[in-house]
Amino acid sequence: MSSVKTNFVGSSTPQKEGRLFYIDNLRAALTMLVVLHHLVYFSILNEVLTPGSFEFGVGLLFLAFNQSFFMGAFFLISGYFVPSSFERNGAARFMKDRFIRFFVPFIFYVLVLSQVQSIEAYMLNHEPFTWHTYISHLTYGPMWYVELLLVFICLYAVWVKFMRKNRLSEVRKSIPPTYTMLTIFVMMLAAAYFIIRLWIPALGLPGGSPEVKSVVGLFTASGYELPQYIGLFIIGIVAYQHNWFRTIPDSMGKAGFGIAIGASLLLLPFVIIFGLDGLRFSGGWNWTSLLYSLWESLFCVGIILGLIIFFRKRIFRQGRGWYFLSTHSYVIYIIHIPIIAIVIAALKVIHVPTSFMFPATVLITIPLCFSLGYLLRRIPFISKIL
Repeated sequence: MSSVKTNFVGSSTPQKEGRLFYIDNLRAALTMLVVLHHLVYFSILNEVLTPGSFEFGVGLLFLAFNQSFFMGAFFLISGYFVPSSFERNGAARFMKDRFIRFFVPFIFYVLVLSQVQSIEAYMLNHEPFTWHTYISHLTYGPMWYVELLLVFICLYAVWVKFMRKNRLSEVRKSIPPTYTMLTIFVMMLAAAYFIIRLWIPALGLPGGSPEVKSVVGLFTASGYELPQYIGLFIIGIVAYQHNWFRTIPDSMGKAGFGIAIGASLLLLPFVIIFGLDGLRFSGGWNWTSLLYSLWESLFCVGIILGLIIFFRKRIFRQGRGWYFLSTHSYVIYIIHIPIIAIVIAALKVIHVPTSFMFPATVLITIPLCFSLGYLLRRIPFISKIL
């Protein structure tokens, strides 16, 4: 979802110097994970997955693990590419391009696609389409990411204008990160998680401060993850300055996966045993909330490190499949929730048996996302934006 363009190279062509195809591929894979995430989320929300069933429990775990890292990974990647794009295009052109690429789709989603997202209310609940219902269903959907990223970009532009003396490209040094740096970041992130969840409980669970949740909710649907988004966007900028995506040692990838798995095996059982009662783990002055914050920080940093190295070593080429995913990831990101809503509503209208609802939703939604995304990008003025 960053604004970096993707160029196709043959499936047997190794990565060209200067182009991080493995990051393009990682971003595309993360987009597919977002689609799967929302397929599960809306299947739970609309009782496509039966509450209390084994599938329901697996779905909740899938959402919790995803939520701990995948959107933060997008902010990390975006932060990495912002400095070079800013310096290459200049401030005026850079900001103009970002407003066109981000703000126009954001407004279109809020004003138009939000109503499609709420199609079940109109079709199955028989709500009349009036100004009142129209306004009540206005939402930014998945476009909160675009909105928050635009805020970060504006703040970066202000920092460049008033605070920074040198161009990052002029002071760029290839210095790999150290385990000490990562440890400090993990500890800071865990502390920030613990603090913000005094007001905004983890995973959107009940409690906290309605006022704080309302303000933060203007910019993100998952305010409890805001420290992650801010921190990883900044780390992305630092990573560009020190060329980290190229210089991270391969050993850190294995260590990252090991940390993510180890933290889950060692910490999550305590959270489940002692923190589920009253949902204490989700926030507040208690040790289970602190332990959950520490787990999420370790899992987030570990899994992202592991994925970067895995894609750098294993998926560094871009054949036709990865090229298609890379060039269509942004448009698929924009349209996937309305498509999910339409598919679920349609399956309910024709009374598909409950046991077949989720597989049918997945099998119909994913091809529709690809097909419609392809058709939309064939339209000239849309392809210039998306």
